Amino acid sequence: MMRLEDTPAAQTVATPQWSDARIAVALDDGRFLLHDGRIAQQAPSCLVQPQAGDRALVVGCADGDSFIVHLLARTHDEAVLSVHGASALSLSQARIALNASDSVKVRALGELHLNAATGGMHLNSRNLFIGVTETLIEQTRHRIARAEHYLLTVRDLLRLHGKQTLLTAEKDVKVDADRISVG
Repeated sequence: MMRLEDTPAAQTVATPQWSDARIAVALDDGRFLLHDGRIAQQAPSCLVQPQAGDRALVVGCADGDSFIVHLLARTHDEAVLSVHGASALSLSQARIALNASDSVKVRALGELHLNAATGGMHLNSRNLFIGVTETLIEQTRHRIARAEHYLLTVRDLLRLHGKQTLLTAEKDVKVDADRISVG
């Protein structure tokens, strides 16, 4: 009986060479100079972006290419998730939680979308700051706001319009202007 190892095709295929190596320098385009002089590129399966000083599991292929497939030890306290060669990264799961004991930052140079198409969106904070440099448009069916103090300053025009508009005060209503028109 002939074994698979004895076939001519099996004898010409080179076995990948596994080794561990330190990353000496991060080059460009997902490539890294290893401490032994080899150049290795980040494999797509290595989700944590390697940095200089990291200890990595490297596979050398028969064609001479070397790939960093896993990080074994880290010298830095910050990790960046990055899939080399991909232009987008998506997380797909029924539930995803981002937890941080200090802070979470979400940044985009272009657009940022938060969608909860069939559910609610909850923002809970001690203070909420919103800065918009051009246009803020709100569209809603119902809006209920409760505040101890509500101050609104408009530089040019403030217009309140509704089919029915009520202005109620328990004690005092003050209207102050150079000209007041009613009716």
